[in-house]
Amino acid sequence: MDTISETKKRPGRRFRPMQIISIVLLVAGLALSAWWILQWVMASPLQPVDSEHHHFGVVLVDSPKSVVEHTFLLKNTSDEPLRILKTVPSCGCTWAGPGEPYLEAGATMELPVTLSVKESHTLDSNIKVVLENNPPLVLWLSADGRIRDSLRHTPRSISIRRAATEGTLGIKQSNARLYIEGWDDTRPEEPVFDVPDGLEVEFFGWRLVKQGKKRVGTPDLYEGDLFVKAIGTPPKNVEIPVSLPSGQKTTLLVNGNVGLRGGEFNDRSWVEDEAGVSFDPVVPLKSGEPD
Repeated sequence: MDTISETKKRPGRRFRPMQIISIVLLVAGLALSAWWILQWVMASPLQPVDSEHHHFGVVLVDSPKSVVEHTFLLKNTSDEPLRILKTVPSCGCTWAGPGEPYLEAGATMELPVTLSVKESHTLDSNIKVVLENNPPLVLWLSADGRIRDSLRHTPRSISIRRAATEGTLGIKQSNARLYIEGWDDTRPEEPVFDVPDGLEVEFFGWRLVKQGKKRVGTPDLYEGDLFVKAIGTPPKNVEIPVSLPSGQKTTLLVNGNVGLRGGEFNDRSWVEDEAGVSFDPVVPLKSGEPD
């Protein structure tokens, strides 16, 4: 009875902390080894001489897009000839040449590729080089797009009309809004307005309305409101050039012809108002001013 009691009281085997750590490291090592073996088995015999990834860096985008080019140098690392069936880009923004139809053992070939960048954000793409009876090779491209001239405005045409009140010149004002992209938490420079006779412009400064996301390479968005006032009879079809010291520019139009057909004003820097940001193109007159 005493022997049985002692057996029941004998504690079960417990692993010491160092033993647990050793077991975890052993399992992790086996998993890593299996992963490397799988990568070796699945590796394509067609390999880049330098790198399978090319980063173009910052690409300045001019409307409607900027196209950058690169040439990969690829080598047949096997002891048998390779047949290249095709190259398959991951998106319409990427192009790749067809490559050599046959590549002898140990030989190299050039593969030209292009990437089209249209917007301010980080763009990632890949190209799959498909081989006959062998795993494909995947090449990667990336670029940080930045619109070169991001200064924009709304509305398309600023309307200033004579007031209905008799006996007045009908002095009236309307407003507009400028938009610009910002980078590295730097506030944009103040715009310069080349105001023609008969008009006055008052700008109220930039404010940040949308924070950029560094993870996806998007910029900050700044906006700035302004008043445009007519002194005397409001003019027709008058342009107000706007520029920044950095060289970015746009053009405001006052009482212009912007019809879809027969419009006399072609301004690509006009944009629709930003979604979720309220904007009223008609500004109430200040106290004491004629209506």
